[in-house]
Amino acid sequence: HQGDGGSGGGGGGHNHSHHHSRSDDEQQHPHQQQPPQQSSSSLASSSSPAQRVTIVPAPMVLGPPVPAVPIMTTPDPDCGIVNMTVLEGKRIGCFLLGGEMRLCLPQIFNNILMDFTVEQINRSIQELMIYLYNCTDQQLQEFKRANIIPETAKTCGLITRTNAERLCSSLLHQPAATASAAGSTGPGTSQSLKGGIVAGSGSFRVYHRCFGKCEGILTPELYSYDEPACIECCECRGLYSPQKFVCHQHEPQEIRTCHWGFDSSQWRLYIHVIDSDKNRDEHTQILQKIWNKEREIEQELAEYERELWIARRKVRNNASIAIGLGLGGRLLLGRMCKFF
Repeated sequence: HQGDGGSGGGGGGHNHSHHHSRSDDEQQHPHQQQPPQQSSSSLASSSSPAQRVTIVPAPMVLGPPVPAVPIMTTPDPDCGIVNMTVLEGKRIGCFLLGGEMRLCLPQIFNNILMDFTVEQINRSIQELMIYLYNCTDQQLQEFKRANIIPETAKTCGLITRTNAERLCSSLLHQPAATASAAGSTGPGTSQSLKGGIVAGSGSFRVYHRCFGKCEGILTPELYSYDEPACIECCECRGLYSPQKFVCHQHEPQEIRTCHWGFDSSQWRLYIHVIDSDKNRDEHTQILQKIWNKEREIEQELAEYERELWIARRKVRNNASIAIGLGLGGRLLLGRMCKFF
C-alpha cells in the first residue's frame, strides 16, 4: 500500500553530539601549574588597536515555520485521463497519473468533509504531512467539460487517492473509546455483537499494517454486503467493515513515509490472518471467500448500472426521435392542408 507522490520524506536525521577532550600531549600534570591568566580588562588595555578582536555571536538557526495553509506542490506536467472513483461512498472526479489517482479536492470538501471547518481540515493535512497539487490549465478545462467543477472555477486542488484515504480516515473514523473504557472483556472472548451473534466460535484474528498496525477479530457470520462490519478492533472494540478496518489504527500515522497506490476497496491485499493461528490456511480461505463474494456482487451491480445507463440513453434518443417525428408530422399535415 505504500504510495503517493508527495506525502512526506524518509526517517529522521542523525543527531550529532560533539565531545571535546584533550590529547595525551595536552594533558596537564597534576603538579604542574599554569601561569596566571590575565583578566579580559588587562588584555584589552595592553593590546594595541590592531590586535583587538571583536567576537560576533553566531546567528541563531531557527527551524522552518509551520505553514498556516496546506503546501501546494508544482503541478504535474501531464494531464492524465479524467475518471471517476468512489471515496467514502461518493463519486469523485479524478485524473489517473503514474498509476495513482489525483482526486478533485473541492469535491471531497463539499461532498465528504462538509461537516468540518477549513481550519480542522488544514490542521489534519499538516499533521499528516500531506502535499497537495494544483490543476494545470488543461486539467482545469477537462474537469469543467466533465461537469466536475463549475465553469467559474479559477483553480482546483488535487490530492492523491492514498492521501485522500488518510485524510478521511483521520477526520471521519477516529478510534473509538479504548478497550478499558468499553469493559473488562478481553479480545477473543465470547461477546455479543450485532444481531446477537457471539464472537468466539468461528472468529479468528486478523491484522493489517496500513499507516500503522491494527489487530482485530473477524467473525464471518457478521458479514453481509449491505452490512459488512465484521471485524472487531482488539483495542477499542469498535466494529468495522474490512474496507474501513484497513484505514483504522491507534498508533500515530506514518507521516514520514512515502505512501503510494493505496486503495481501501482492495482490502484483501492488506488484511492477513495472524501467523500464530493454528488454522491459518482454513481461515485464509474464509477471508478469500468473503472477498470473492463481495467482488461478485460489485460486478453484478456494475453490470446493472451499465445496462441502466444504456437503457436511459436509448430512451433519450427515442424521445428525441419522437419529438422530431412529431414536428415532421405537423409540418407534413400543414403541407397537406395547404394542398387541399
